[in-house]
Amino acid sequence: MDDALLDGVAAMTQFLRLIAGESDISRVPVMVDSSKWEILEAGLKCLQGKGIVNSISLKEGEAEFLHKARTFAATARPPS
Repeated sequence: MDDALLDGVAAMTQFLRLIAGESDISRVPVMVDSSKWEILEAGLKCLQGKGIVNSISLKEGEAEFLHKARTFAATARPPS
């Protein structure tokens, strides 16, 4: 969802809304993947229940990421 020629927020939103209508898919956890916070945020807003975030970026620093993650009441664990 990070391609420069793609509207990542719109693509993430459209895809997650599409799969939410499928009863078999909507029952399993969904992993959203992007290095851009605004795309992750759009994806998390579309999910029913808990989502998994992959490929986070700590370019702005760990404290800034944890602050943003807490806006979604997320549990953020550092990589092991």
